[in-house]
Amino acid sequence: MPNLPAYRFMRWLFPRLLAGIYFIAFVSWGVQYRGLVGREGIMPAERLMQNLHAYEASKGTWLLDQYPTLQYFNGGDEFAFFMIGAGCVLAVLVMAGVAQRWLLLLLWAGYLSVVVTGDVFMSFQWDALLLEAGLLAVWLAPGQWWTWRVPAAPPRGSVFLLHWLTFRLMLLSGFVKIGGGDPVWRDMTALLDHYETQPLPHVLSWWVQQMPGGFHVASCWGMYGVELLLPFAIFLGRWGRLAACLGFVSFMAAIFATGNYNFFNLVTVALALTLLDDSWWPRRIKGWLGLAGDAAPAAVLDKGRVYVLRTLSGVTVAVVVILTSLAADGFLVGRIPGYKGYLPAWSHEHLYGPVAPLRSFNAYGLFQDMTTERLEVIVEVSDDGILWLPLEFKWKPGDLKRAPGWAAPHQPRLDWQMWFAALSPGYVPQRDAQPGSPMAWFGEFLAALLQQKQAVWDLLEPPPFPQEDIRHIRARLYRYHFTDLKTRRETGDWWRREYLGAFSPAFSVPPSAP
Repeated sequence: MPNLPAYRFMRWLFPRLLAGIYFIAFVSWGVQYRGLVGREGIMPAERLMQNLHAYEASKGTWLLDQYPTLQYFNGGDEFAFFMIGAGCVLAVLVMAGVAQRWLLLLLWAGYLSVVVTGDVFMSFQWDALLLEAGLLAVWLAPGQWWTWRVPAAPPRGSVFLLHWLTFRLMLLSGFVKIGGGDPVWRDMTALLDHYETQPLPHVLSWWVQQMPGGFHVASCWGMYGVELLLPFAIFLGRWGRLAACLGFVSFMAAIFATGNYNFFNLVTVALALTLLDDSWWPRRIKGWLGLAGDAAPAAVLDKGRVYVLRTLSGVTVAVVVILTSLAADGFLVGRIPGYKGYLPAWSHEHLYGPVAPLRSFNAYGLFQDMTTERLEVIVEVSDDGILWLPLEFKWKPGDLKRAPGWAAPHQPRLDWQMWFAALSPGYVPQRDAQPGSPMAWFGEFLAALLQQKQAVWDLLEPPPFPQEDIRHIRARLYRYHFTDLKTRRETGDWWRREYLGAFSPAFSVPPSAP
């Protein structure tokens, strides 16, 4: 069975695109690390590792297999920033063509390490998507110590698994919407409110929200076409893959133009481009990279070695397909009414269970349940307990006159968590202060502000009082709406809002000693 010379350009391009996304992800995490999980952050990674080692000592066991992170050996901030800096350097080297296969493996291990210790702030599907694509890229990338031109074809199995990932990503995203039972997805009205209620809208989101209802209904039909039909075109030959690629890239461009979804769009576009074989790329670019002619003659291998290589490739593909099918089977339980899981329970426990902590064999499905109203938690502070003024975040809605900002491809993870916080019933200290509670981070966040942890304050806009004078903090819940064109012209407001009630009690600290 011959190799696939038709995908030589993709073998040159994809590792570099992925390395660029790794660079963005590491930088984005690095500028937030101290405030989120640093030593003086909201949920310190160093404390997590200390608690982990204390538990291991008490139980006489080790948990590295459950917490696969290099910070297991050193949870300090200094080592974390070394890893983040090293990740940026390695990404640049991969883009330059240096030892791509081996450096991509190190990038995967490094990003897995920060995801594991990132706690609730690193629990997003696009982090898992980057890890899964990154692990598959290790197999695809050339193994030479340095190369700019890539005359050799990639392994057949590596191409198939990237197409398999693209297929699963898009199809499952559509399937959980149509099968999840949310009526707004079934009557095609989900996008009537989406641009207003998504986690972090930007200024174009406001403009798209003003479009007539028919536009949003038609957009919903188009989305289903891309997510439920086009994935099957991947397996319908080169023209089918071209159609799928164009549809996926256009879809991601539309999402990028209407909301802040960090690097998710970039990873998906990179995966979509793997669908294009060499014949679709301009001849001039292929000639510049030495790909315009036929592939270099393959080394003559004895039949025994060919058999071994084919067997290993087939086994790898089978293992990945089985593990990702198990991931999808477990993911859909509880999401699709009546779906109880159809693969054997022992396979989930003994096959998928051991690899689940690697976060690299996943299922995907964004926005299964569409939020139809935008709730916002507004944090207020005071120096005397009488006059309360709001704290402004860097990206999430607050001030009615502030235009929604454009953050992508950066992900401001605290601002994202505040969106999830607004969907919870409210913060109750007796309930939510317990470790493991989904809202435990919120209490830690408020406490960090009162404790004057500068790294946490740096995640916000400057406070309305002198920071050192702030002794009281509380949170209020509002319902936000985009304004319409008429109101925007008359008042300058981008938002209007309604007060719903207290989200948390007020917390205070005694005044500092003179």
